[in-house]
Amino acid sequence: MKQIQQYKALIISAALFIAILAFVYLKGKKAGKILIPDAPYIHGKEGLPKGFNPNILADKLYEVMSGFFTMSGYKDEAWKQLIDLSTDDMVIAVYNAFNDKYGNKGKGSLTQWISDEYYYDFVTNYKNKAVNRLKSLRLN
Repeated sequence: MKQIQQYKALIISAALFIAILAFVYLKGKKAGKILIPDAPYIHGKEGLPKGFNPNILADKLYEVMSGFFTMSGYKDEAWKQLIDLSTDDMVIAVYNAFNDKYGNKGKGSLTQWISDEYYYDFVTNYKNKAVNRLKSLRLN
């Protein structure tokens, strides 16, 4: 009992220190998250064809843009698929799926990920066409 009294101040100080560290860690972790709200669909979900899965293209876009040495042809192919989607709601669905899965991985929204790419085919210019398509739908 005497030892507990002797170390009481040390135990309280250590517990307080651990509580402060936990608070700072959790607060910092929460502050680092990027929240990108889902963009509303133009025609509701009626503009999406049956069987369309936006996750497939969202995953492909992430794969080609997250690698260090991805050939520009693979990026252009993925961006062309985004440009060639037949409805604006399909583009919005891919945008929302990408942001939900990968928006917190450092670069922000899909539009920002594509804009930040430096290595691409300047002749086909699919990068700028993809960014323009997204921005025309106010997907920043």
